[in-house]
Amino acid sequence: MKLTREGKRFFLASILIGIAAFNTGNNLIYLILSMMLALFGLSVAILMINMKNLTVRLFQPGPVFANNPAEITITVKNLKSFPSYSLRVVESGATGSRIYFPLVPASSEASETVHRVFHKRGIYRQGDFSLESGFPFIFITKISPVKVEGEILVYPELREREDIFSDFNALTDENARLSGRRGDEFAMIREFRYGDDRRKIHWKASAKADKLLVMEYAADELKKLTIILDNMRPQNEEIFENAVSFTASVAERFLRDEYFVRLLTCGKVIPFGSGTEHLYKILDLLAVIGRLDSWECPVSEEIDGVTILILGSGESPLRKFIPQSDMVIHAETL
Repeated sequence: MKLTREGKRFFLASILIGIAAFNTGNNLIYLILSMMLALFGLSVAILMINMKNLTVRLFQPGPVFANNPAEITITVKNLKSFPSYSLRVVESGATGSRIYFPLVPASSEASETVHRVFHKRGIYRQGDFSLESGFPFIFITKISPVKVEGEILVYPELREREDIFSDFNALTDENARLSGRRGDEFAMIREFRYGDDRRKIHWKASAKADKLLVMEYAADELKKLTIILDNMRPQNEEIFENAVSFTASVAERFLRDEYFVRLLTCGKVIPFGSGTEHLYKILDLLAVIGRLDSWECPVSEEIDGVTILILGSGESPLRKFIPQSDMVIHAETL
């Protein structure tokens, strides 16, 4: 609890009236002082009761990206048998950080849908939200943690980098020219991978080999993208966040262009896949990925398709992928 500006004035007035009462011994002034102290005590008691047995529920109707306006529904539920008044939900991780609820009826709930901008990716849950109220006389305000149901997952910011994307398009065009293959030309039979089109399964070869095999064409080879994200130290937070944001932007851009995209990091691999569902698998990982303190990286996947290596430092063990990568981007340049 803390005194508001009005509360400080009221408290100062109470002190002055108290001094006057002691100096004069006037019963009327004593009566006024008693009323003021009772009013202040009543304010504290009502405020405590007003904020009891309240919970907050969070809901995001759509994806939320850092530094972009997002629609969030916040619901305050009142478990008491009498109403609560003049409540504010305080958010620690977003701009416009107070949502006002004038009334939450008894044994009921009230909801507000608001637009917020979250500046950092990650998961916002209990501990990131609290309740504030100054009811009834705004002499004091109380901010207290609140039980939160649900969470908000904030994805990395998507940024347009046409300078790099145009270089990448030129690279894939050059690879297509050098391969000398038409898009419908048969290239090879290989083992089935997650994300492959099941219509391309070669059933006769699969029966002989006792495992699923798919037919791969030249167009399939050229439409694969492997992104390698260096998430090992030493990297400062800003450089790493730029690298994560760039990785998300690359994945979104080329999945939109119907590429099969794979993401390799130290600690987690998202296999080849395509479409919107696959994009959100990648974004789910990038929303919570952190920097590893270890210098040991278990990534040993075979490079397949066009490869972009996003390197965090010149000392990273992921430098071993430089000779196999079609494009190497240093995170500090992003």
